[in-house]
Amino acid sequence: MNRRFIRIAYNEQRITSLLFQQQLIETVYGVIRLYTDLVALSEDVKVKQETVRLAEKLFDDTKAQVEEGTLAPVEMTRAKAQVSASRQDLINATGLLEEQEAILKTVLTRRGNEDPEVAAARVIPTDSLNVPEKDEARPIQEALAVAVANRPDLGQAHIQVENSQIGLEGSRNLLRPEVDLVGVAQNSGLAGVLNPLAPSQNPPYAGGYGDVLNQLFTRKFPTYGIGVQVTVPLRNRVAEADVARDELQLRQSEVRVRQLQNQVRLEVEDALIARASYEAAVQTRLLQQESLEAEQAKYEVGASTSFFVIQYESLLSQARSSEVAAKSAYVKARAALQRATGNILSENNVSLDAAYKGRL
Repeated sequence: MNRRFIRIAYNEQRITSLLFQQQLIETVYGVIRLYTDLVALSEDVKVKQETVRLAEKLFDDTKAQVEEGTLAPVEMTRAKAQVSASRQDLINATGLLEEQEAILKTVLTRRGNEDPEVAAARVIPTDSLNVPEKDEARPIQEALAVAVANRPDLGQAHIQVENSQIGLEGSRNLLRPEVDLVGVAQNSGLAGVLNPLAPSQNPPYAGGYGDVLNQLFTRKFPTYGIGVQVTVPLRNRVAEADVARDELQLRQSEVRVRQLQNQVRLEVEDALIARASYEAAVQTRLLQQESLEAEQAKYEVGASTSFFVIQYESLLSQARSSEVAAKSAYVKARAALQRATGNILSENNVSLDAAYKGRL
């Protein structure tokens, strides 16, 4: 009963440590997402460059056939329009890449683009969006168990439940009768100047300050007492209100734990969905590429027009961009899974002690 606030304060200290760990996890996760977006935009720029190359090749082939008289001049106009549109898409993609690069430099540096050296520097991704051929299958219950053991926010929630239980236990104690064993042990001392009007005598308390100390330390006049004090609360409405409040806080803390566990389950399932989306995007890109190759073969023998080739080139470009976006979503979902299970720091070689000391 008397130590509950000490126990709660100790738990609050643990919560503070877990809160720092949670902030570090969120920071690492945010940087991973920003860098993944940068890599995805860089690969999308390459897709747009390939689209421009195909459009320019189609324009050159169309121009040669128009000069030979095998195609109408309108076909060259269509091919030229496709080149212009492809270059515009490349310019837009490059602009998005430069914008993401500026955002990442702002996050990674102290002064951001305010520093001339940082503003002039370029961030060139050295990684690519790699998707393994097969994911390691892990049951959701196992991932949930790992998250319960590693995630700092779940740790905070469990400690908060413990604090609520301690507070509720203390509030309920105020509704119960209280029995106190009381013991008293004391020594007394008395001394002073004799009254001259009193009869001549020499009582033991005659004397000065030294006599008082002598009486105290030699325990000449001790007093001992022992007793039992019983307090019975009768309709302690303040204590009843405190119990009701602490019960609600305990329920809220338990609901918070359940919400976090459900969030872990959703993040694990999202990672699986991202994998399926990527595989569908890859299949779509392969089919669009085969369709373009077939249409180019028909165009070379005069069985098709530049209009249909341009159409299939646009579809292939969209499919390639969709594949890059699906790759990016998968990589970010995998990072979200690491964050959900609390393994993101160890997976990326980030030391909690080094971060605490500011040595990252």
